[in-house]
Amino acid sequence: MAYALEDEFGDIIGKAKRGQGLSHSQVAGRAGITEAQLSQMENYTLKPTEDQVYKIADVLNLDGPKLLDIAMERWVPEPVQPGYDEALEVVTVSAKVGDYPVNAYLLICKQTNEAAIIDTAANPDVILRKVREIGVKPTVILLTHAHGDHANGLPELEKATGCPTYIHENEPKPRSTQQFRLLKHGDEVSIGKLKVKVLDTPGHTPGGCSFHTRSTVIVGDAIFAGSVGGANISYTDEISSVGDHVLSLPDDVKIFPGHGPATTVGEEKAHNPFF
Repeated sequence: MAYALEDEFGDIIGKAKRGQGLSHSQVAGRAGITEAQLSQMENYTLKPTEDQVYKIADVLNLDGPKLLDIAMERWVPEPVQPGYDEALEVVTVSAKVGDYPVNAYLLICKQTNEAAIIDTAANPDVILRKVREIGVKPTVILLTHAHGDHANGLPELEKATGCPTYIHENEPKPRSTQQFRLLKHGDEVSIGKLKVKVLDTPGHTPGGCSFHTRSTVIVGDAIFAGSVGGANISYTDEISSVGDHVLSLPDDVKIFPGHGPATTVGEEKAHNPFF
């Protein structure tokens, strides 16, 4: 069975290397391995030794024991069970963009049956089928960021639901049928009786943000189980904003990412090598 994480050892060291502006030869030389060995590790054709993992972690400012557990495939987060919060429900809508799985979410207020559609997975038909299947009433669309695999289906989704779309004020704006409602850190959006707070989590994109309510935070590509999104804009901003605004939440808060399995704040503090 394939390892359950979105990012494995090779993905993690590649993201850390690129994020810190280190060349392939710099990382290999400082870790005492050849460039060919490093390439093979990133491409999953060579499994590193424990000593090599610790040396690479030291070069890349990653946590060695956490990185080793992922390299040896010894950790995955405990599955998030339904019914963990009496006031809300999160329904994961898994779709594919090409051959690439992407998560969208329905955040549902149990008291009113109103729901937020969070990200579009570039496949609005899948979301709309799920909305009809479970019988919820969408009232808003929330975008964690504007990358195509999360936002390309937005116009079709807006036309089908009539919902307003919210996006961070610093994020590039995708195609839309209407004027966006702009967000900043600390703003709140109401979903039925739920108050959803906006958390700044830039770095993967200029205005990437996460949506937190009660025991739930939906994070887009800011953080994955055991990893982070590619720091296309700023590695420093991504690591610091996730640490300050997501991993500062209580340990039992459930994290729902744009790719890969759900996790918790406590799991990530204990097992994510970037922190």
